[in-house]
Amino acid sequence: MNMMMRALSAEALKLRGTLALWASLIAPALVVALIVLQLTIRDVTRPEPMAPAEAWVAFASMALQLWAFLMMPLFITLQSALLAGLEHANHQWKHLLSLPVPKGIHYLAKLAALLALTALALLVLGLLLPLGGWMLMRLHPELGLGGPPPWKMLATAIPACLAASALIIAIHTWVSIRWRNFTVAVSVGIAATVAGFLIMQSRKYGMYYPWSMPLQVFANDGAHLRFAVTASLLGGSLVSLAGLWNFVRHEDA
Repeated sequence: MNMMMRALSAEALKLRGTLALWASLIAPALVVALIVLQLTIRDVTRPEPMAPAEAWVAFASMALQLWAFLMMPLFITLQSALLAGLEHANHQWKHLLSLPVPKGIHYLAKLAALLALTALALLVLGLLLPLGGWMLMRLHPELGLGGPPPWKMLATAIPACLAASALIIAIHTWVSIRWRNFTVAVSVGIAATVAGFLIMQSRKYGMYYPWSMPLQVFANDGAHLRFAVTASLLGGSLVSLAGLWNFVRHEDA
């Protein structure tokens, strides 16, 4: 346990002032800004105005769905490549693997760092959504937002979205560490995200596609939430074990 804590502390030190850390703040802010902008410039005239609570949920759902489907897969892609790149760029893996600690510690530390950055971004998103809603109240009261933000909905949806991303996190950790080339890691993530635009439309296969699982948390009023979370956690655990096994046995790491 002490070895793992030291490895995690080392990862935290490496992240200070890096693009990876800043991206955890910028990416969720961009999503909220885009949703606010979209609602600002479009025609919002409605025959029957929404109730304040419903308007809040609709606004939060729009932002969370944009994050889950598009921004988060790309965010995880970039972050995993940046985290692994800290070691690949200067051939630091050889140094790390020469230390008197189990090899798997370094892999698990990278996995935990990526999970932590994703959780941080989701937390920032959850904190910025009320700010975005407050701006819309002032700029466009006709949208109907009023009263407190939907804290209960956010407290449920955000952890579920994080859990549903476990499989993507595990896959990208493995890919980014296994291949030194930054382009390989990024290309896999972009290709998988683009493919998701097509696969998610399939009722038969959409819910099984790893890159669409976070969105399943919100699809059909959360009908697939339990499956998405369970499948992602189980799949993420299996992929993490496979990646760890491969890392420990790969002579070049």
